[in-house]
Amino acid sequence: MATLRKRTKQKSVEDVTRRMSAGPGKGSGYRVTLTGSEIGGTKEQRATLRCLGLRKRGTSSVVKDTPQTRGRIRAVAHLLRVEEVA
Repeated sequence: MATLRKRTKQKSVEDVTRRMSAGPGKGSGYRVTLTGSEIGGTKEQRATLRCLGLRKRGTSSVVKDTPQTRGRIRAVAHLLRVEEVA
């Protein structure tokens, strides 16, 4: 049962990664929206959400397209909805 959950979670992370553009461009970024709750998450996950500018469920933030931001998004992808912003 645990392996099935892990596969589902991994697939969603890959989907988020696939939706991201090939590289950082001028003025490009992402709108990230917190869809899940940080309750039950680790301290690192909570800190990552704060770095992305997300505090409450349903809030959104626009972040620049950098390698650091992409890593943060991948770390908590199971809690986010990601949209590309021009």
